[in-house]
Amino acid sequence: MMIWLKYLGLSGIGIALFYLLGVVLLRKSTLLRAKRWYYLIAIVSSLLLPLLSLAIPEREVEEAQDKLLPSFTIVIEEEPTITAPATKRNTIDWTRVLMATWAIGAASTLIWLTSGGYNLYRLCRTSTKRELSNNATLYEVDEELAPFTIGRAIFIPKSLSQSDITPTILSHELEHIRQKHYWDIIISTVLQPLQWWNPCAWGLLQQLRTNLEYLADQGVLREGGDRKTYQYQLLECTLGRKVELPSLSFSMQNLKKRIVMMNSKNRTNKKQAIVYALSALPVLAFLALGTQMVTIKQAQASTITEVAPPPTEDEVFEKLDVLPEFPGGGKAMMQWISQNMQYPKNAVDGNIEGRVIVSFIVEKDGSISNVEVKKSVHELLDKEALRVINAMPKWKPGMQDGQPARARFFVPISFKTQQSAEVKEKVFEYLDDMPEFPGGQKAMMEWLEQNIQYPKEAVDGNIEGRVIVRFIIEKDGSISNAKVAKGVHESLNKEALRVVSAMPKWKPGMQDGQPARCQFTLPVSFKFSQPAEEEEKVFEYLDNMPEFPGGEKAMMEWLSQNIQYPKEAVDGKIEGRVMISFVIEKDGSVSNAKVIRGIDESLDNEALRVVNAMPNWKPGMQDDQPARARFTIPVSFKLPRSTPAPTK
Repeated sequence: MMIWLKYLGLSGIGIALFYLLGVVLLRKSTLLRAKRWYYLIAIVSSLLLPLLSLAIPEREVEEAQDKLLPSFTIVIEEEPTITAPATKRNTIDWTRVLMATWAIGAASTLIWLTSGGYNLYRLCRTSTKRELSNNATLYEVDEELAPFTIGRAIFIPKSLSQSDITPTILSHELEHIRQKHYWDIIISTVLQPLQWWNPCAWGLLQQLRTNLEYLADQGVLREGGDRKTYQYQLLECTLGRKVELPSLSFSMQNLKKRIVMMNSKNRTNKKQAIVYALSALPVLAFLALGTQMVTIKQAQASTITEVAPPPTEDEVFEKLDVLPEFPGGGKAMMQWISQNMQYPKNAVDGNIEGRVIVSFIVEKDGSISNVEVKKSVHELLDKEALRVINAMPKWKPGMQDGQPARARFFVPISFKTQQSAEVKEKVFEYLDDMPEFPGGQKAMMEWLEQNIQYPKEAVDGNIEGRVIVRFIIEKDGSISNAKVAKGVHESLNKEALRVVSAMPKWKPGMQDGQPARCQFTLPVSFKFSQPAEEEEKVFEYLDNMPEFPGGEKAMMEWLSQNIQYPKEAVDGKIEGRVMISFVIEKDGSVSNAKVIRGIDESLDNEALRVVNAMPNWKPGMQDDQPARARFTIPVSFKLPRSTPAPTK
């Protein structure tokens, strides 16, 4: 999801740069064919180059990874909720919000494009069809539309089909077809749903389509048509007619630009064209570099060289004439690491896995120095990765200008739980008879609530969330291979693993009348308990709603009599409406008053004061019992208007 948003952002920046460059350099250029290629390259490169960031998968360490083991897929069961006393904190996943916003906009754009396609289909069904040269088809429509071309189909109103300007119209539209402008429209259509949020994308599309009209006009005039007559005919066929579709159609807005272009005497020379072409190279370089920056986190080689600050007076090289080499090569290094690495016992017991990235320098004599962790997983795994790298034998040193030189290397080392013979036995997702916690699902929920402890660190840090724990129910009902599939915080992850691993034996599952291993996923939610006064339900609607003494009109009068317009608001001429939310308790008192839409601090405070000062209401009733109800009322502040002096 995040990678897709990065792609959209990177392609959007590329489109914006191309668009702005086109506005600055190409707006008045007469090199129309070159401009056409510029716009096509702008769209294609902006869409395809960033797309490479999605296509490059993450590469694993070769031989060392073969020794390390995979995880398991689990069935999702009912979710237990664990509570601890603390204050609730609301969080927003902005990545999901942005993704949802883009998806809604993209879907709306696709619907809009689809509706245009439907209108086109409707016109084809109701029009008179006639075949032309160049494999083109003419549709004479009943509606008063400006002539336009879609693909190889030309649409003109019947009112113009037999007029003197018909040859001019057909010449123009046939130029679109002869020059294959429909490919430009097809390519640009892809941009609309992807970049609907980007005003520069729509601007670039407008530039492209206007240039296509320039090219068609140029083609007509090249065949010997009179410029002035042609322009008057364009005006005649356009005035009073609406544009049905945006693609390749006449429009009054573009018509003015087209006439100016046809009458332009300034011609762009070839030297200027070369300058314009070269000016696009920085944009292409930006897209390529941006794509590399996005994908570098996804694709890491088993051994890479990078520049690091020199720890001594000697320079550490990024590139050498001859790179350093482990004795026997890269494959031998992977084998050596796999043979000498030891999975820490405490990490195995805690099901701790991950990839540690270690940086080190190969010295001039081939020895290893400056070993450090660049990407950490856990202290136990970090220490083992450092130990095994420090223990490597001397390398064949690298060479620069015929002399030994220092070089920095990065090696990723992956740790995954060792697979036993027992684990290799098939693990089912579904069985004829699924495993069952002693006493059933409800008993499991109760057991978890009784045995789980909300970590103090998480309580103090106001941390809550849902930890997804994967585990296997073995043939004897015991729990094995418990691991965190989706974590929240280290303290919550550890507690969820601890309590799941401590569960009593289940009734094992059965397959074909035999005990079988089964995979489960258990989401464990950590949430803070609400204050006592909020735990009781607050209703939006009741059988009998609460009532201010004397009714709504009396409440309005009471508010107008008791409210005081703050002096600073009067002096500042501040007015408006403050929205106040509050709860009518079972005894009719007002509580939990808060501003849900404010104007100014002085007005907000006054609105809160007057609402909190209201007398007890007649409480609401639900099932013949007093109940709490939430209200929202507007408190309006309006300055008096002075009466103008009468005129004689």
